[in-house]
Amino acid sequence: MKVVEAGPFGEWLAAMRAVLRGERDADVPCGDCVGCCVSAYPIPLRPTDHVALDKVPARHLHLPSESGGLARMGYGEDGVCPMLCAGTCSIYSGRPQTCRDYDCRIYAATGLLPDGQRPVIRERVLAWRFEPGSAEDAAAAAAVRAAGQFIRRHADAFPASMRAGSATAAAVLAVKTYQVFSPADGLPAVMEGEARTVERVIATAHAFDLASPK
Repeated sequence: MKVVEAGPFGEWLAAMRAVLRGERDADVPCGDCVGCCVSAYPIPLRPTDHVALDKVPARHLHLPSESGGLARMGYGEDGVCPMLCAGTCSIYSGRPQTCRDYDCRIYAATGLLPDGQRPVIRERVLAWRFEPGSAEDAAAAAAVRAAGQFIRRHADAFPASMRAGSATAAAVLAVKTYQVFSPADGLPAVMEGEARTVERVIATAHAFDLASPK
């Protein structure tokens, strides 16, 4: 399998946390990969996604069934986004915020794979290779992976609203809370026990979200 350089881990982690805080868009070295555009992803559309809401064909636009819900952009029978034309996003400059936030390196960082039948993304995830960088970056990488594995393994212990059973949600949660799994006093936090670790992850995630501008 061809290796794809994912960049320095520390830089990616800082940038990904900024994306999750709503401070910037993801900057992914996709090359010619359009995996996220051909993998049957329903895309939530925020009220600010004006271009997509205007351009998505009616048959692919699913309006919310309840007050406060989000519209969604569907996909064709082949799983391809209706806005992908000749291998290129036809509304790239006005693409939905969900697309701007998406970075499949988050799966590679957390040791998770996307849910469902998404072979193109799976192949890219397995191909990503981060530069290890400093000892601090290596420790952060180990903590992020430990967080992803713990959250996925104990998904049922988390509130339903956190959707920890979803690989994507679990990966996002891991990036928000990886410090819980960093060594403290010579012992990983997980040694405190499952219930206490779950509590700390939930509290850290809430603190992250409260501090985010979006």
